[in-house]
Amino acid sequence: MPVVTGSGQSVAKCDVKLTSHTCLIHLQPWDKAFFVKQVMLSHTCIHTKLTDRRRFLSCGLAVSAGACLLAGGASKVQADVPELVDRTLRLVNAHTWEKQDITYCVKGNYDADSLGQINYLMRDHRRNVATSMDVNLLDTLVRLHASLETDEAIHVLSGYRTPETNAALRKQSLGVAKFSLHMSGKAADIYIPGIATRTLQEAALAMQAGGVGYYGKSGFVHIDSGRIRHWERG
Repeated sequence: MPVVTGSGQSVAKCDVKLTSHTCLIHLQPWDKAFFVKQVMLSHTCIHTKLTDRRRFLSCGLAVSAGACLLAGGASKVQADVPELVDRTLRLVNAHTWEKQDITYCVKGNYDADSLGQINYLMRDHRRNVATSMDVNLLDTLVRLHASLETDEAIHVLSGYRTPETNAALRKQSLGVAKFSLHMSGKAADIYIPGIATRTLQEAALAMQAGGVGYYGKSGFVHIDSGRIRHWERG
């Protein structure tokens, strides 16, 4: 069942969108009724295989089941993580030094209270305004942190930004996008003590999970849940 966050947003079971290994299943007309019945009985269909067992074990997140969405005569399968996998984020707000070590997804369900705490930590600290952060972004941060095998927390330089804050930052730097995904809660600028910025960037690129920006001079990496792309500045 969906879970309602503190902001009133309804979120469903833990789903992570697929960025690779997407496939199409072509169904004949006489197969469709049976296929739909099976989807409703099982809720997920397995169409993904693990290609890197070591990464799977270290991350604690398996690419396994896809939500099957019928569209005409084909169905696109998207990778999901197992429902029984719990997900925990260790975060530090690099401006307020608020800290969290919080499990926000338990046995396949997002926890509204935990998400609310994460939303607050990743708020626009300049205006003290929070939004509902994209859970796909949070899941990416969990995988990224696990892949680096570090006990240090993720330090958040920028999470949510209000349009006003984004506009002000654009006047200070050409590197701030006019339609930044920070304004929709889909991006975070981060660093991890003890992890080189280049190492962090390379680990993020390897996941193929969205946008990755490298800011070498400033010492942080931009991560977002938008389309797959990457860039470097400084």
